[in-house]
Amino acid sequence: MDFLLVLRETLRGVARTGIAGVISVATIGVSLLVLGWFGQVIVGAHALVDHLREHVEIDIYFVEGVSQQRVFALERTLKGMPEVAEVAYVDQDTAAKEFRALFGPSMVDALSRNPLPASLRVRIAPGADMPRRTRAVAMAVSGHETVEGVNVGDVWVDALARFVQVIIGVGLVLGSALCLACAFAVGNTTKSMVLAQRDAIEIMRLVGATEATVRMPLWIGGAIQGVAGGLLASAMLSYVASWWTVRVPDLAVRPSVEMGFGLVVIGAALGVIGSWGSLKK
Repeated sequence: MDFLLVLRETLRGVARTGIAGVISVATIGVSLLVLGWFGQVIVGAHALVDHLREHVEIDIYFVEGVSQQRVFALERTLKGMPEVAEVAYVDQDTAAKEFRALFGPSMVDALSRNPLPASLRVRIAPGADMPRRTRAVAMAVSGHETVEGVNVGDVWVDALARFVQVIIGVGLVLGSALCLACAFAVGNTTKSMVLAQRDAIEIMRLVGATEATVRMPLWIGGAIQGVAGGLLASAMLSYVASWWTVRVPDLAVRPSVEMGFGLVVIGAALGVIGSWGSLKK
């Protein structure tokens, strides 16, 4: 089989589909754009969750007048716990400076003495089940005679991680629906190619052409539509990514060359599948 001849006949067949071929390519492009953008957002969300897990902290406040020796003894104990990544001592002066940085000049400056207690700032080791890790550290110091209170804060990182898992499930359902839409669009265009070339197909069969020879231009035609849709999606994703990154920097979408190549490959595969499914009917 002359490949150049097959390719020439394929391009002629695609050109004859007219508006149906354009709609097919546009459908594939938009569907793959949504699929690629959704995948990039999920990757960004996972990166954000990992970043937040590395910065979960709790504050352990000391009673007034506690000695440095007892503070350092508790600090050594905490550093030996597997749930703890880092421990930092915050004295009263540093606590007052942080308070002013957050709230500006306040009642701390109006008082004759600094009421803010010294504390240990404990960074929890990143990993799954952050609430359990945080509770373990808090329980280890609760009731200690030198500890006045523990500020655990809102450990919501795991809740965010579960939300990301839900989004992934939604993405899989949405991606499956979009892939079906792409295959359906290519299938309809393949039917148009068959109708446009029915006389040529009959002649090929009369001269003894095999089914593979007859179907090959149609399969290649579907692949060409998929590749065109993938290229369109890659170009649109680059534009959408720049717009999205400016407005939502914490979930920055940065499509790579590999992502663009993946969209083209997926488009080509869906094109072939759509053509094959249409010809099977």
